[in-house]
Parts: sequence; C-alpha cells; structure tokens
Amino acid sequence: MRLRKIQNTPVAVTELGFGASVIGNLYRVTPADDATAAVDAAWDAGIRYFDTAPHYGLGLSERRLGAVLRHRPRDEYVISSKVGRLLVPNEEPHGVDTEGFVVRDDLRRQWD
Repeated sequence: MRLRKIQNTPVAVTELGFGASVIGNLYRVTPADDATAAVDAAWDAGIRYFDTAPHYGLGLSERRLGAVLRHRPRDEYVISSKVGRLLVPNEEPHGVDTEGFVVRDDLRRQWD
C-alpha cells in the first residue's frame, strides 16, 4: 500500500487507515476475537495507519489495538489518537456508557 508523508513532518501513513471505534464496541458489542481478526486483516492488507481514541469504548479500542500491534514491528506502523479528554474513575456508574459505546461505565470522560 502506498504511503503519504504528512507535510512538514517525518511521518508517513498508508493511504488507507483503520478506524478503531468499532473495536471499542461502538453501537454494539464486537467480540474480542473479531476485533483481533479485524486488526490482523487490516495488517495483512497492508494498512499501517491506525486511528483510535480514549473516547472509543472508554479505552477499550486503545487496549485492543495495542494488544494486537504489540507483536508487530513498532517502526512499521503509525497510531493516531485524540487529546482533550481523560478517562477517570466514575463515582456514579449506571451500568453502561451513555455515548454510543456498549461498555461498562466504570470510567467517565473528563475534559482536559
């Protein structure tokens, strides 16, 4: 897959990236094995740019992506994430996240 350099940086990303919100259980549960298989399939297809965020599944997307990529050569891929929100313990959990992700709400988002 072709790479594109991000202007004025040494960073190059594949023209196609993997958006990892779904492996954070966006709108429905994505089984762990399916999440792993999706990241592996993206890798096998030549994708080396992965986008995630702490917001996606209250960290679930980042944890799942990290678990799969941990075994790949670090100099071969790029991960982008988001800033501006921290995950902190939720003092008043109600059971499930209220922002579209099917995960327990033992954490909450806090603007930083």
